Amino acid sequence: MGKIKLILTTALACAFFAGCAAPRSVMDQGWTQKPAKVKVVFTEPFVANPDDLQDDLPAYVNNFSDWYKFQLESNLGSQTTGVLYSVEKISMDKVKFEAAAVNGVNIKVPKVDEMDNQADVYLVVNDIWIGRVESATTCTTGGFSAGGGFGMGTTCSQDKDFTGKGNFAYYDAKSGKRLGYGDFEAKSSYTFAVSQSDWANVVEKTVSAVLENTPIKQ
Repeated sequence: MGKIKLILTTALACAFFAGCAAPRSVMDQGWTQKPAKVKVVFTEPFVANPDDLQDDLPAYVNNFSDWYKFQLESNLGSQTTGVLYSVEKISMDKVKFEAAAVNGVNIKVPKVDEMDNQADVYLVVNDIWIGRVESATTCTTGGFSAGGGFGMGTTCSQDKDFTGKGNFAYYDAKSGKRLGYGDFEAKSSYTFAVSQSDWANVVEKTVSAVLENTPIKQ
């Protein structure tokens, strides 16, 4: 009974607090072989708060995609082994879209018609949005009054996350078959101001989310 009780408690906690995230990707169950060469193409990211970019990455105000490309390459290399990556920014006019569902919700799945068959797998990343998101408000009640007794004052704070969002898809570079797709939402919490480490954390978590449930992680 103890184990059953624990499972039920966990399930209720997930439902109540939304603490157990649902999968954000769909992968072809037949895709089991780890690719040796992966070509990554991405479109220009949209930065919602240019002032943050100016403050934290001033050298990349006019060429942010160069910084993003380097971060993708670095994190793909550090989070996997035995895979050779080639990363390139492409223009939006080279990307087409197909509608497909993740957890019953349709998303725009990016694709490219022309793929270099020197690669085994193509990864297309699109609709990249980076900026501040203020989400749930958390309130706590309690504390001590001025006279030393216990007071019932309520203090509220708003969750602040520096966030990266987007869609992605994997393709067999030779056959053009779609191997998987999904969306991502990578967050780095901050208190007052966004810092350079938040930008790096967002890309690190983006790469982790995109690689999840793929044979590339093997």
